[in-house]
Amino acid sequence: MSQEEINELRSRICYGLKKAEENMLREKALHDDTIVTVANGKICEMSAKYLYRKLYEK
Repeated sequence: MSQEEINELRSRICYGLKKAEENMLREKALHDDTIVTVANGKICEMSAKYLYRKLYEK
């Protein structure tokens, strides 16, 4: 694989992961679920609705 092909593949994978995360958060927010994440170096549980709004609603 050329470097250009590797960069394109990396870009497509990152885009797919970002969309999957957005879809997961949207689905969890619809069901009023929580998620476990890391915030300020600490493991915490937070509302998926809150995180979805913070990250994706502008």
